Amino acid sequence: MSALQEQVRWLVDRALISDLLVEFARALDEKDWDSYAATYAEDGVLEIPGAARFEGRTAIRAATAGERGLGRYTGTWHGSSNHAISIDGDTATTRSYLLGVHMLSDDTFDHADGSGWYDCALRRTAEGWRFTEVRITEVWHAGAPLPHVSGKVAP
Repeated sequence: MSALQEQVRWLVDRALISDLLVEFARALDEKDWDSYAATYAEDGVLEIPGAARFEGRTAIRAATAGERGLGRYTGTWHGSSNHAISIDGDTATTRSYLLGVHMLSDDTFDHADGSGWYDCALRRTAEGWRFTEVRITEVWHAGAPLPHVSGKVAP
């Protein structure tokens, strides 16, 4: 492969990985659980250190969609920005900023928020780039306590 072909491949891969990060957030916020699960490799892992760890697409989908996951909220908004992407052949790592707003009711002032980073590992699969690991590191919270942070179950 020529230097130009390598550069083009890197640019395309970087765009595809950034698009996957955006799709991840879109699917969460539209409660499109199948599309969300499809962003992971079959053996993918979702981890919130100290709070939860799920392995495999089926477990990740069930936990996220359920009443103890994001399914409990009236609505959510997940912003993902500042995508730092490192590619090494058919694997990659990313770090992106996370801002998550979780609506507890139809009252727009009734919300639980968290922010930090998504640290992800990815691999190229027959389906395209997929997450092998998503680790959520939370740095701050605002509004009502998030259930996994406070140890309480949200209403």
